[in-house]
Amino acid sequence: MFSKGTKLYSVLHRKCPHCHEGEFMVTRNPYDLTLTGDLLPGCSVCHRKYQPEPGFYYGGMYVTYALSVGLCIAIFIATLVLAPDISAVDQILWILGALVVLAPPIYAWSKIMWANMFISYKGVAHLPDEDAKWVMR
Repeated sequence: MFSKGTKLYSVLHRKCPHCHEGEFMVTRNPYDLTLTGDLLPGCSVCHRKYQPEPGFYYGGMYVTYALSVGLCIAIFIATLVLAPDISAVDQILWILGALVVLAPPIYAWSKIMWANMFISYKGVAHLPDEDAKWVMR
C-alpha cells in the first residue's frame, strides 16, 4: 500500500509521480513560506516535466478545498465529542487556527495529489542525454 508504484507513496513522500524517485517540490519544508508550493521544472531522475500545460495546477484548488472542508468537519466533530460544552465561537476559533497552521502542507499536498491524478507511475526510464531537457513523454 505504501510501496513504490502506488500513488499514495508519491503523495506522502512528495516524489515525482512518474518515477517516484525525484523530488517534486523545490523544498521539503512546507513551512518555508517563500517557496511553499513551488515546483521543480521537472524530475532530476527521469527528466519528465511537472507542468504539462500552462495553468495545469489551477485544478489543485479543488483538492485544497476538499482537504480544507474535511479538516473543518473533523475538527468540528472532535470538538463536539471531546468538549461537548464548548461554545460556537470557540469551535470557530479552533477551526480557523487549524486552517491557518495547516494551510502550507495542505497546499503542498494538493499539488502532488492533483499531479498524481493525471500522471501515472511508469518507473525510471532514463532518457538519452540529448533528450534530457525536461520533456513530457
